Amino acid sequence: MARCFLFKPDGIGDFFLSSGVVRLMAKEYGEENLVITVLPPLESVIRGQFPKATPVVLPLRKNRVILNVFVANLLRCLRPWMMLMGTKVDVSISLRHMRDYFQNVLFFSVRSKKRLIASNLLLGNRRPVRRWTEKAFIGLFRPMVIEYPTAGAGVPSELEVNRLLAGAALGRNVSLEEIWPELKSVNLPPVVGPYWVCAPFSSSLEKDFPEQRWIEIFQNLKTYEKLPQLVLTGSRDQLGSLEAMRDHFKNSGFVDAEIPRIVLPENLQSFIDLLAGASCVLTVDTAAAHAATALDRRTVILFSGLHQGMFAPWSRSSRQKWILPKHGGEGEWHSIHTNEQIVTEIKATLQAP
Repeated sequence: MARCFLFKPDGIGDFFLSSGVVRLMAKEYGEENLVITVLPPLESVIRGQFPKATPVVLPLRKNRVILNVFVANLLRCLRPWMMLMGTKVDVSISLRHMRDYFQNVLFFSVRSKKRLIASNLLLGNRRPVRRWTEKAFIGLFRPMVIEYPTAGAGVPSELEVNRLLAGAALGRNVSLEEIWPELKSVNLPPVVGPYWVCAPFSSSLEKDFPEQRWIEIFQNLKTYEKLPQLVLTGSRDQLGSLEAMRDHFKNSGFVDAEIPRIVLPENLQSFIDLLAGASCVLTVDTAAAHAATALDRRTVILFSGLHQGMFAPWSRSSRQKWILPKHGGEGEWHSIHTNEQIVTEIKATLQAP
């Protein structure tokens, strides 16, 4: 049976976007014939979503500490790199489209009959050394290079390039439906009873929605109907911000039964299970937005518009609503929408079939 290598040492939301391609390759090659490289936080997702696949975890870091970034990452990844060099497959696909020098070394270390990559988006930084090394890799290993599509085709370019790569690997036209992101719950959610999830913070301050306005929106929703149990969630380094937001609820007229609880799942698969059990998910453009959408949960995303057309917006059904910014206006991206407009969108999402 043919074997397939998928290279995806990328961000959490980026991997969720590629989940449909991984699922298609598992169907075509057999899940047990997949080798998938990911960053450490995503190992639990691979083991949960694709338990028969072989994960290779790469402890890559972006920042320099003492050593040069390349040297530091080489030392961190020495063991998995040896594993990759000992791996032999029939087709290798890079789903990482911003590859630095060491990531190229890792990808091309796997012995493969056929290699597929998209044009490297990091080449746009005008660094001649990066362009020379990229040209050297392509000349030496001769992969099939798919031109990275421009935004504006009606679907995020990350999904379109994944579709093109999958089609080239399988030798046929692959439809968008075949690679549309899809996640599944593995265990029961860690919260009992009906509940909503709010993931209010992202990894970038420019994506975040003001905390005071989150409170005002929930106050407005409370007048519409009795709110179910509310869960605040995020990453462990956001715990302080989540606790401050919970205190804000306490100081804003909410009774004890309405004060949200904070749930920090032990790993990303548990995070997926938490979202899978929610009646509604409210968030900004972060991993929660892509996970909840891939789960087809009722979801409202307050979208800053950062990287619009590349990673978002996208939806599995009418259950998801991306509230888009209006460009060209004055003020912050979120100032264009009133609380009443956002509440109206949430109500419509709750009524989606």
